[in-house]
Amino acid sequence: MRRITNPKHIYVDHVGTVVDYEGEKHLITDVGGGCFKVVRLRDGCGRNVEIRKILHH
Repeated sequence: MRRITNPKHIYVDHVGTVVDYEGEKHLITDVGGGCFKVVRLRDGCGRNVEIRKILHH
């Protein structure tokens, strides 16, 4: 996986991890600003989600 993220972002260590979001497994592929780019493992659907919705749910 190639990171295009600013390596100084405080949540850059979360890139490449699998998280539970809305009851399904998602892979965090990028981070920038206040959002994670997540890809649903079931079908590869990608979307941007606010960081606080993933880390503080």
